[in-house]
Amino acid sequence: MIKPASPFSQIISTIRTAANFDNLVAKHEAEKNAKGFESKTQLLSMLFRHPAKADSLREIAGGWPAATE
Repeated sequence: MIKPASPFSQIISTIRTAANFDNLVAKHEAEKNAKGFESKTQLLSMLFRHPAKADSLREIAGGWPAATE
């Protein structure tokens, strides 16, 4: 049985494969002094936060696996 991808999973796959995002990060040196998350990971976390109504990083990390299956 084929399980359909969730809308959030489809967005993630589009952003992960988008070379344009990586080019913009490199062009503007967005990760020059970054010490934690990569820019793409931070963007996806912020996008996930709104529909999930998560208030903390722990809620985002807990809900992420269920939304990306």
